Amino acid sequence: HNTTGSAPRFTNCAFSGNSATGSGGAIGSYSNYRFGPALVGCIFSDNAAPNGGGYYNDDGDPILTDCEFSRNQADVEGGGFYNLTGKPTLERCVFVENRSDQDGGGMQNDDGSPNLTGCVFRDNFAGDEGGGMCNEDDETPPLNPVLVGCVFVGNVANGHGGAICNDRSNPSLTNCTFAGNTAESGGGMYSENGSAVSLSNCILWSDTPDELHNDSTPTAVVFSDVQGGWEGKGNINANPRFADPNSGDYHLKSQAGRYDPNDGQWTIDEATSPCIDAGDPMSPIGYEPFPNGGIINMGAYGGTAEASKSYFNKPPCETIVAGDINGDCIIDFRDFCIMALHWCEDNN
Repeated sequence: HNTTGSAPRFTNCAFSGNSATGSGGAIGSYSNYRFGPALVGCIFSDNAAPNGGGYYNDDGDPILTDCEFSRNQADVEGGGFYNLTGKPTLERCVFVENRSDQDGGGMQNDDGSPNLTGCVFRDNFAGDEGGGMCNEDDETPPLNPVLVGCVFVGNVANGHGGAICNDRSNPSLTNCTFAGNTAESGGGMYSENGSAVSLSNCILWSDTPDELHNDSTPTAVVFSDVQGGWEGKGNINANPRFADPNSGDYHLKSQAGRYDPNDGQWTIDEATSPCIDAGDPMSPIGYEPFPNGGIINMGAYGGTAEASKSYFNKPPCETIVAGDINGDCIIDFRDFCIMALHWCEDNN
């Protein structure tokens, strides 16, 4: 399907087994007016093209929600999704087992600033750079991809950046989780040519051969768990205690309660992750369930309704007490400190 200068809507559609000799195996979207289609609950599987095996976006701002890209193939770049100069918005989209012969196994961004929230990149492959995602930018000033609450696991690049590779791009990542990604260098993330990358409230663990690699500008990391350690305020180097990484569950273990997506209920663990209540104290806790410690968790589920609960070395409170902000059943200076941090805060 080819869309130019229009904004169609697709709901619960499946695009499978398509191919193109140009760009966009299933959909090629071209927009000179900053329009873009809206897609909800759509599946792109087993499509192929030189660029954008599943979806090709040229200068448009499409909105994709709850979409899946699986086993799509690009001979050049962007196995699942190729974005050129556009600003697509993707929410809760999944990229699994897509591949490209060169860059961006899951997603390729050229001179574009995508916004991704709650997306998952799993087992994607790139013959060169960016197994999960590759961000390349020739613009001045560089554009800025934004990723919030995303998961990158099991992605592979033969070159740089098992999960993400950045080339002259300045992405910001908040509450993202990286685990088990592999590359020649920068198993978690590789940044080059002046890329200024910022990470906050993230977890980077068990990536090979390293978590982060930057060949020029230092990567700014704060309030994150990085295996091997990384300089920055609030950073830790501790096993995050994922629930069940072998089964793809990267929720954090908690003796107070951890959400189990397999049975849709809360379960009690034998241990508690050090990433709980370890994020930036100035980050809003969002939808974290009580008790939440009054501080956001690190990782992809921090700030969401699936955030693991805070444990205070005793059974959780059965009732909410007015003034008990962190949920430890006691009203004390810790509650006052949390309140003082956010005094007169305006989140509008």
